[in-house]
Amino acid sequence: MRPGDYSQIDENRHALAAGAILLATETPITLGGATSKDFVEQQGGDDTTFIFLLGVRRARGPLGDAVEFVEGVFLSEAGPGFHPTWDHEQLLREIDLGGWKVVTTDEMLASWVGRVEERMNRGEP
Repeated sequence: MRPGDYSQIDENRHALAAGAILLATETPITLGGATSKDFVEQQGGDDTTFIFLLGVRRARGPLGDAVEFVEGVFLSEAGPGFHPTWDHEQLLREIDLGGWKVVTTDEMLASWVGRVEERMNRGEP
């Protein structure tokens, strides 16, 4: 990961920003009843996993056009892992539905820094 690959997440109704943390919930976010906890587990995470938001990344889409997406990294007791991505509005809607609990960047800096650093420094993503 290179910090220069990411930019800040646009200001939004959930104070979601680079450096924020997402905690999965058991609240359904799909018509089929799937939850963010289901998503985390399907992608190799576990009950200790939280998602650290890296920011907005720009890449080329399937047709060569530039696309922007919010990217994070799974952080579990074993270290960093899967890099989930969302369309900005999609993630905000999932939060609106109660699918994610947001730990703001300020809250992360006040009480989560040690845990984030420890998990980021374990293993290779």
